[in-house]
Amino acid sequence: MKIKYCTILLTSLLFFRCSKPDNKVSDKDFYRNETKQLIDFFEKNAWSNELETYYSEIDNEGKVISDKVYTVASSRLIYGLSFASRYNPSYLNKAKAVATFQKKHLIGNSKAGYYSHSFVENQKAGGQNKLDVWQQAYGLCGLSELYRQTHDLETLPILHQLHKGFITRFRDKEAGGLWGEYNIESGPVSGSKSLQSLMYPLTAYMINLWEADQENRAFYENQIKENLDLLYRYGWNSKTEWVNVQLNDDWTPKVKEDGSMNFSVTVGHNFQLSALLLRASKFPFLSVEQKENYERLGQEIIDITLQKNIFHHGKIQNGFYSEFNPNTSKVLDDRKTWWQHAEAIIALSLYEGKYDDERHLFEQYFFNTFADRKYGGEYFYASKDDQPITSELKGSIGKSTYHTIEMIRFLTRDHK
Repeated sequence: MKIKYCTILLTSLLFFRCSKPDNKVSDKDFYRNETKQLIDFFEKNAWSNELETYYSEIDNEGKVISDKVYTVASSRLIYGLSFASRYNPSYLNKAKAVATFQKKHLIGNSKAGYYSHSFVENQKAGGQNKLDVWQQAYGLCGLSELYRQTHDLETLPILHQLHKGFITRFRDKEAGGLWGEYNIESGPVSGSKSLQSLMYPLTAYMINLWEADQENRAFYENQIKENLDLLYRYGWNSKTEWVNVQLNDDWTPKVKEDGSMNFSVTVGHNFQLSALLLRASKFPFLSVEQKENYERLGQEIIDITLQKNIFHHGKIQNGFYSEFNPNTSKVLDDRKTWWQHAEAIIALSLYEGKYDDERHLFEQYFFNTFADRKYGGEYFYASKDDQPITSELKGSIGKSTYHTIEMIRFLTRDHK
């Protein structure tokens, strides 16, 4: 397996060195250009002068297909615009405008504290009986990055209120960690815990806010520690060599009667967990033992995942499939997904140079496959043969600018 892999890699690298898209420009200019073309797709097609924000649902060619403005999509735009202001200062004004819209229309309040509406349409919030950890965590994503860039004192109190409401609703006071859903009427939802309910709050905003809000780091550190400990113990399955995606209320993985895993898995979540653990190995508020454990497991997950039969025709330059059965490692979805490859690139960038060649190949694949050079923006999916799937929206409830610009942030070493 390793000999075959190395042969394929060497052959691929010869191709890479001759055809990498940024051969003629510096990395800095290349990443700036890719950031600009992604943001410009939304700027050209989705901006509303009337609302002073971006519509969220945009088709392949740039047509707005609804009046909805989603919290996650908007928050991820704020993140992208805020970070990209280093390349174009005018982006910061747009980030502030979208943040103003979010504060005015997409944030609610109840006895349990502040929370995010899923969306607004015609400036009316959509009704929701349940709050899910994904949308609530990413509701803080953009504002956290905006604060990191500006240290705007008006933004910080809102972040504190949203964070407090988030912890009040989702934290499990008995078993630790965070529930995946919260019912507005009855409270936390049993059976809703998952890898994502532990991981997404940290990657979406909590670590970024810990970095930016240095005077109040104690607000975040205990929850970061708790989630990392649970991820270390329950997030990785050494038998299946996949992540445990669905978890019981006691954090054990959900299994069928025969003991097999009762969920599907993605390669992207393997890489996302490894990246988080590698980041955690540098956190000063953790013990030396914890940091060593997290680094070791983060590296192990990458080592194992790269040796799996995940690549189209077994070649790394062809990208990897989207979804697998963890019990058999059989492919369940042979499409390729933009966000999963972004997570892979982030993870490899954190492995201290061991997989630089593989990362470069993933980068080349990512920008050649998912960036749309005709209409702008990027595709969500490509087929197994790398044909763009144009029926999937380029702008949706959760898709705008986040994963790609987050990846560029790591590649430019602007992270903790």
